Amino acid sequence: MADEHGKATQSAVRERNLTTALQLVLSGDGLATRAAIARRTGLTSATVSSLLAGLIADGLVIEGRLAESTGGKRATTLRVDAEHNVLLSVIVQPGLVRGAVVDLLGDVVTSIAHRTTSTATLDDVRSVVRRLAAATTARVTAVGIQVPGIADGDLIRESVQLGWVDVDLGRELSGIVSAPVRLVNDADAEAIADYEVSDEFGANLLFVSLSTGVGAAVIVDGAVLAGASHRAGEIGHVPVLFGDDAPVCACGNRGCLEEVVSVTSLLGLPHGADLEAVDVAALAALPESRERIATGARTLARALLMVGAALDVPNIVLGGAAPKLGADFIGHVRAEAARHPVRAAMPLSFRYAKTALEQPFRGAAQYALQSTLGVSWAR
Repeated sequence: MADEHGKATQSAVRERNLTTALQLVLSGDGLATRAAIARRTGLTSATVSSLLAGLIADGLVIEGRLAESTGGKRATTLRVDAEHNVLLSVIVQPGLVRGAVVDLLGDVVTSIAHRTTSTATLDDVRSVVRRLAAATTARVTAVGIQVPGIADGDLIRESVQLGWVDVDLGRELSGIVSAPVRLVNDADAEAIADYEVSDEFGANLLFVSLSTGVGAAVIVDGAVLAGASHRAGEIGHVPVLFGDDAPVCACGNRGCLEEVVSVTSLLGLPHGADLEAVDVAALAALPESRERIATGARTLARALLMVGAALDVPNIVLGGAAPKLGADFIGHVRAEAARHPVRAAMPLSFRYAKTALEQPFRGAAQYALQSTLGVSWAR
């Protein structure tokens, strides 16, 4: 038993060191060397050479040009083999399934969009994954799938927007690709992408995604909080309006936050409308929309005062399609939060997300990369 324990410990240490070495190569911008990795990690040159030999044999790392001379023999640089290893990133929305082939440096190689005639189905997701797999000759390292709902391992526990309950998406996609399938909630994916590229708000924030639905992700000390049952941030179906005249939500309840502050509701669009197919900014400028936007912003601010105080997370990032609403919406949110300061709680700061609109596939791809290889595109 002692020998088995020792072997297991040695294996775990080697795996951790392999991950560290790969992260240093990935973040080295093609300039990493064996000697530099040894200095950064404190490992011996022989150990580092062994680790890199394994990563090269696995096809994840390749040798590049010779580094600049520092007086002795010129070292060989190392970089990840982004050309021959890719990730598939898929975003599932009620009326639209989008996907991209993303290389290991985070760059999109190719992307596709598949619009559905009704709510997206498993067949729609399978079709997009098949098309992406056929679009690349590189090895697929992992598949990241971003869904509006509760993702728990291989299962989508529930998605009100899609009408899915306990869907084993990993099993549903088996046979299409041999790579692991990693599911991630849409707000979590957007939060991961935004956090990786921006240090404006530090390591503690609440990311609120407003699109066809409403979801949130909590980042504490740089890590996304999952919650006891992977439901942390599911604020969209909390009632905020009460009475018989409160709007009926797709979940069956009345007055849910989603029915008041989702971008589709703010613009007066039907549930599940394809926001990629409309000019959100133009619709937001209409008089009837501006009234709904002001009311929705006040409601959202009041809800976030409670959430921010409960979590002691004072920084709020508004993502999804919210940035397309422009300065008026976030201005109303800021003003309402300032009108109702919470004693003993830090005042809330707000900004729009920086990444999701320009790089929509980055979040699911980053999650798949981190879950499979243990590395990330560092800020």
